Amino acid sequence: MVLGIVAVLLFYACANVVAPTGGPRDTEPPAVVRSTPPNHSANFDGDAIRIFFDEFVELRNIRQQLLISPPLEEAPEVRIRGRSVIVEIEEDLRSNTTYNFFFGDAIRDITEGNPIPNFQFVVSTGNYVDSLALSGRVKNAFNLRPEEGIYVMLYENIHDSVPYLERPVYLAKTDKEGRFTISNMSEGDYLMFALDDNNNNFLYDLPDERIGFLDSLVRPKHIPGLTEGVEDDTLSIPDPGPKYTLYLFREVDTVQRVTSSSLTKKGLITIAFRVPFDSAHVRDLRDPPLVSSWHIPEFSQGKDTLKLWFAETGRDSLFLEVLDGDLILDTIRRSTTPRRTRETDATEAPPVLNISPDFRRASAVPFYQPLTLKSEHPVEAIDTSKIQLFIHDSIPVWSNFRFKDHVRRSITMEPALEEGTSYLLEAMPGAFTDIFGLTNDTLASRFKTTLLENYGNLIVDLALPPNGLQYILQLLDRNLEVMREQIVLEGGSYTFYHLRAGQYRVRLIEDHQQSGQWDPGNYLRKVQPEPVHMLPDTIQIRENWDVQMPWIISPRSP
Repeated sequence: MVLGIVAVLLFYACANVVAPTGGPRDTEPPAVVRSTPPNHSANFDGDAIRIFFDEFVELRNIRQQLLISPPLEEAPEVRIRGRSVIVEIEEDLRSNTTYNFFFGDAIRDITEGNPIPNFQFVVSTGNYVDSLALSGRVKNAFNLRPEEGIYVMLYENIHDSVPYLERPVYLAKTDKEGRFTISNMSEGDYLMFALDDNNNNFLYDLPDERIGFLDSLVRPKHIPGLTEGVEDDTLSIPDPGPKYTLYLFREVDTVQRVTSSSLTKKGLITIAFRVPFDSAHVRDLRDPPLVSSWHIPEFSQGKDTLKLWFAETGRDSLFLEVLDGDLILDTIRRSTTPRRTRETDATEAPPVLNISPDFRRASAVPFYQPLTLKSEHPVEAIDTSKIQLFIHDSIPVWSNFRFKDHVRRSITMEPALEEGTSYLLEAMPGAFTDIFGLTNDTLASRFKTTLLENYGNLIVDLALPPNGLQYILQLLDRNLEVMREQIVLEGGSYTFYHLRAGQYRVRLIEDHQQSGQWDPGNYLRKVQPEPVHMLPDTIQIRENWDVQMPWIISPRSP
């Protein structure tokens, strides 16, 4: 019996064969052994470049990674042969020109995928290799975050339309920190342009492409030793010449039109616009026309959608002219009655008006804000005798409700709530009647208000330059979404009250247009996006605590 158990254990011990570990993992990238022609060589007149490595390599995303300065009309064919990479050039190169083949991280070893970082190969068709360079960063103009994967392009022809019509003579692509370096340039003055090139054709030809530009021309700097003693696999530039910052933005598309219109449901027509409107409205084209009060207009927050609420018009269809200001955009014809089916007729419940408090039931209601009710439809009348507010569920208190906006879908209560108090709000059927004659069901909502000590305050001590500008001071959440803002005309202390515990950022916009919002730039008019300043530190707000932040604003350097 014992011998049998030993035999079974020996069998399983022999069956569980463990593979050898194979030693430490290879983390070294491939190294260049030689190349034809040699890297950074002059008088190149061939049609192919071949680079040999010390191990087998592969190409990863070569079409996206490979950049050539100046760009070629036809993309070269890049392929692997043994331990080498071959670049076959399909066109005649310019005379007396230095070409930079930037491979990025495309060349990797075939076993572990270790890339050669920022690998570039340089040849010249002239007697020498150009040794001028410049560098810089590309930032988002609105939030100042670095922009990755943006082309920075230089042009010899200095005219405003060149980014629309011509490919650049030099280019680079930004890294994760938004940095770029353009090296092996020839002497001269260049126009610098940044492009988020959505169709990869090196032309600014799409309205949704983001751009950045400088107000003046740039001149590269000579870098001693740029072409002497350079390793074949990487190019290291201790001081890559002048440094520039470009701010990336999307130009405002001003071509306005109606993109869609529909009868969303009974009594509601929704009209969508291509870009935000100034003052959208409609005009009845039938004779005799409807009175101007036949509908209630409602604008979306982004001012790109117009809703038309209407009750009985006496017509089975509407023929409307849509305008933005005085500009006629379109004419639309819409039925006033939604399509019905047997299924909807069978399942449709008796219609009622949905009214609900504008707060999340799981959270306490801010005591410093008026209690607000939201209605599904515009409200025609409020019967306050059917609405009662109780403290501690049983003690009635006086309250009154009024419309907050012209659409009459937002209803606020007065007076203000008290802090740290339990409430019960009751609205009996018929308390609210909408423009369609619908009334609400019974509403009963219990809630509790917050305490003053549940919040912190942020005090920003602003020191502004004496330039007479108008500014917009914005409080942002950790995702850089605007929570609150205020107009600032002079330096001083500005306070954001009643902040929940959490992390915040602060942005200051130089409102040159005095529009009350951030305005992007325009390339052809040579208008830069309005400068933005970000308080460098993330601010931690705690309950029952004030945070005071000094902030000195200096004119932003280019």
